[in-house]
Amino acid sequence: MTTDPPDPRDEPPEEPPAYGPSGYLPSKASARARKIVLRAPLGLQWVIGAIVAGLVVVVAGVLFLTRAGPPGAPFVATVAIDQVDGATALDDLDALLVIGGGPAVAFAGLSDHELAWCEGTRRVEGMVAGTPATWHAATGRGFGVASLASHPVVVHDGVAYVDPTATSPGPRPAPEPETPGCR
Repeated sequence: MTTDPPDPRDEPPEEPPAYGPSGYLPSKASARARKIVLRAPLGLQWVIGAIVAGLVVVVAGVLFLTRAGPPGAPFVATVAIDQVDGATALDDLDALLVIGGGPAVAFAGLSDHELAWCEGTRRVEGMVAGTPATWHAATGRGFGVASLASHPVVVHDGVAYVDPTATSPGPRPAPEPETPGCR
């Protein structure tokens, strides 16, 4: 007499693995997962600590943003912005303060290039080796000539403060010269 092999569907199901939340993790990883799960209920002190840390950051930000006062040395108070019509010469700093081309910029070398503001072209114009030249008013980029170096400028309460000790080189000049409009 032959007996049929047992039907696998008749056998009781295997027990799920004893490790991992749902049996998918190896034993080492499931031990880490249990530690994470056990650490999850952090308590009220963590909530209070997070709120206090957030308040400290907000208070520090408000204090930083609301601190008042003009910049300290080496910045020098120069001229009230409302008294400047496009640009003004800062003879004591050998610079030209330009506000007509965008942000306030102080270009170095006023006497070297005989710099002046041209309202018609809204550019800085001057002389280089006896030849009229033009520069972009916001950046000091030269048109066919070397670009102008600039000093840092801060405007506080309507007064322009210039740092004559620091000079930034100008950007790369444009290869083609521009015709001056005021010279």
